[in-house]
Amino acid sequence: MKAEIIGVGTELLLGQIANTNAQYISRCLAAIGVDVHLHVVVGDNHGRITDAVGGALQRSGAVIVTGGLGPTPDDITREAVAAVTGRLLRREETLVEVIEGIFERLNRDMPTENLRQADLPEGATVIDPEGTAPGFWLEHQNTLLFALPGVPWEMKAMMRKAVVPILVARAGSAVIVSKEVMVVGLGESRTHEIIGDLVDAQTNPTIAYRAGAGVVRVRITAKAADEATAIGLIRPLEEDIRQRLAPHALPGDAGSPGEALGHLLRGRGATVAAAESLTGGALGAELTCTSGSGDYFLGSLVCYSDAAKRDVAGVSDAVLAGPGAVSEEAAAALAEGAAQRLRADLGLATTGVAGPAEQEGKPVGTIFVAATFGGRTEVRRVQGYGDRDHIRALAVTGALDLGRRLLEES
Repeated sequence: MKAEIIGVGTELLLGQIANTNAQYISRCLAAIGVDVHLHVVVGDNHGRITDAVGGALQRSGAVIVTGGLGPTPDDITREAVAAVTGRLLRREETLVEVIEGIFERLNRDMPTENLRQADLPEGATVIDPEGTAPGFWLEHQNTLLFALPGVPWEMKAMMRKAVVPILVARAGSAVIVSKEVMVVGLGESRTHEIIGDLVDAQTNPTIAYRAGAGVVRVRITAKAADEATAIGLIRPLEEDIRQRLAPHALPGDAGSPGEALGHLLRGRGATVAAAESLTGGALGAELTCTSGSGDYFLGSLVCYSDAAKRDVAGVSDAVLAGPGAVSEEAAAALAEGAAQRLRADLGLATTGVAGPAEQEGKPVGTIFVAATFGGRTEVRRVQGYGDRDHIRALAVTGALDLGRRLLEES
């Protein structure tokens, strides 16, 4: 079964809120083997909503609309669905009682406008409200259409209680399972060059890429009758991809470079500390994203000024006056200083130029990351690009990956 998700609300188009509802619904549908082919967002406009819903009804076996079921004049999803399906709106007296009861329990006066929420397209089935807005579903020309509130917690409850069971009964039992291979140190084009023949030959599983912040995520997705069968389809392809992309592919099922490094540290009973200039604490923040990181992360020295690099991390005046704060030598000294000052097994460091102006004659995007472990110190130059946030994110990824490589090789 193919599905489309339509988000209704001008606030979505204006960027005032993110469309997290579509993300949640897509995950729910993947878990039961329903393929989502399209996400659409449309403003609070009757004609545009009818166009969006009408097109979706022609293309897909299931359409899920969120938003526009409230009591105010701009909540017009009910009217649009009725128009596009050629149905009249009927007031459901049982819903009137439910809505009145909700306000009574809250000890609040009910505005008359709230009774609009009891108006449903003729023949629609009520999905009981979680707040004050009921949902509904109907079948139109062999397509199931669900209308749910835009409030996330209300929508999620209706998905679990009503939408998913109906779709499972209609579409049958299946699952869509995805696994990711995280790749660091190769760009998206180079990654594809290495495994492009696998992508060209894909059927089930399928392969896709998502790149950002120095990481390429190779997503492998399989559809099967159950999770075990889907994983069985994924596993040989995943192993082939990992072998081809080694040593750039992160081991295991880590969701981030920080998590991958954390697994290694915990397995060795080792600790890590950082000294950061360019990243200003972002490296330490990434190392603490994983629960249980207190087992191995000791702390981070944020040494933004040259004085702090000298006094806090122990970078020598000779390095600061010679190669400079943005250099291989400074990065190495920062990593070694972090390990020594915080008595950690692994020391990591970042330094560089995030912009907007060059520093010490080095252009914006110059990044040096370093790692030290067991008496061995490695420095890597990373070429950053984009805005300040992206350059800093590349530095964090580079430092974490260099630390992982050093541990794996030791």
